[in-house]
Amino acid sequence: MKRKLLIAVPLLCLVGVAAWMVRPKRETQGEAFVSEKVAPVLSGIAQVRQQVGVLHYGERVEVLSKRNEYMKVRTPGGAVGWVEAHQLMEPALWQRSIKLLEQVRNMPVQARGRTKVSTNLRVLPGRTEPRLYHFARNVPLEIVGRGVAEWVQATDEKDSGNEPEKAKKEDWFLVRGIATRPPGEASSRAAESRTTTEPGDQTVPVAGWVVARFVELDLPEPVREGASSANIRPIAWFELNRVPDPSGDKPQYLVAATRGPEGHPCDFTALRVYTWYAKRSRYETAFIENNLCGQLPIRVGKGPQDEPEFRFHVMDAKREERVYRLIQTVVRRVREPGQAPGKRAAAKRAKAAPE
Repeated sequence: MKRKLLIAVPLLCLVGVAAWMVRPKRETQGEAFVSEKVAPVLSGIAQVRQQVGVLHYGERVEVLSKRNEYMKVRTPGGAVGWVEAHQLMEPALWQRSIKLLEQVRNMPVQARGRTKVSTNLRVLPGRTEPRLYHFARNVPLEIVGRGVAEWVQATDEKDSGNEPEKAKKEDWFLVRGIATRPPGEASSRAAESRTTTEPGDQTVPVAGWVVARFVELDLPEPVREGASSANIRPIAWFELNRVPDPSGDKPQYLVAATRGPEGHPCDFTALRVYTWYAKRSRYETAFIENNLCGQLPIRVGKGPQDEPEFRFHVMDAKREERVYRLIQTVVRRVREPGQAPGKRAAAKRAKAAPE
């Protein structure tokens, strides 16, 4: 009996060790998240291969191994295949993208536009910053902020603009957009503006920074014409209100703009208000202010008499907030008690004072 046990126990141990060695292995090297609208899952990395599945932006996968520019992954459905490494982002970067989206989710829209070329969405201003997503051409975006970064040519993004490579700084826009489109919608559809603020979109929202030069602002025609004649570059625009007209209600606009090359430390340096002149059936410039150093965001609301109002902070040591109201076709700055009057008002008072 003892002899049988002495033989059986080692045999059982050998069987157990062999079973452990040939067990199905599920070890992973971590996890990753899809950073593209669509990421094909391939059967291998050889030239002859098949597509065995497809992943979409934001999906989580298990990383099984890495080889050259590919990662072997296990999809949420359990399929195993290979995905190009640049189509995935690490968990830490994914968390940063979520945090950034939460930060900008409720920021007021400063302008709307579309990508002029395919471009990368980055976590911070700068072409060498980590990439969060890749926008195709003609994708609608909401601009909520502006930044500046040193001009550096990134290997994964060629500049197709007309700016010279000697430019030291370039403007960036903080934007909200969508990573996918509703099922059945063609990617080339351009007439209808769809953004993350519209209800009912079966899409995944994204937020981040893009090169401002790669975005074409959707400017209303009066704003476009006024900015062109004044030789200013619009950064933000808003509809203040609408006024009646025999041909239909006409919107009146506020524009924040700048002049000169990119990289200015101020978000905007000039303001314009365009109002509708019904007698001549045309828009006129009702308000001009230059030599500003304004900071986005500009917030538009209503004053105590339901008149249009807008406000913003000045980029100086005091970060003074300025408030303006549109009363019919006249824009007036609202000053708090104790605030010094403007230079023009002070000059008028000096002339009116008795000697």
